[in-house]
Amino acid sequence: MAFIPVRDAEKLLHLTRALAAILGAGMLLNACGGGGGYDSGGGGSGSGSGSGYGAMPSYTVGGTLSGLSGTVVLQNNGGDNLAVSANGRFTFATQLADGSNYDVTVVSQPVGQSCTVMNGMGTFSASNVTTVTVTCR
Repeated sequence: MAFIPVRDAEKLLHLTRALAAILGAGMLLNACGGGGGYDSGGGGSGSGSGSGYGAMPSYTVGGTLSGLSGTVVLQNNGGDNLAVSANGRFTFATQLADGSNYDVTVVSQPVGQSCTVMNGMGTFSASNVTTVTVTCR
């Protein structure tokens, strides 16, 4: 039977503990889906090419509103409402996955005006949509 000197035994113990910690961390990452795939990028500029684990990229839909003199309520996909009271840029709060559809409509017209939507329908293709145009007259 061979004996390991005390100094070498302490090194072996530290090495064993370090290896156990690394394996434990790897098991936790695997259990929660981390360690590969897509990353939402914080604002919709997701990227990645791993094994598909993690969050899928998501994107926003928005555009420009002009001619408004009141408040208009826009809606995306039949449920995401956005009240807009000023001309300029707008963006819906709800982010959608790449490849999903968007459909922007006017659900409440401003008093005495009629607003129309152009470029309000489409499919997300790896970027935010910023081309919806709402014109009020």
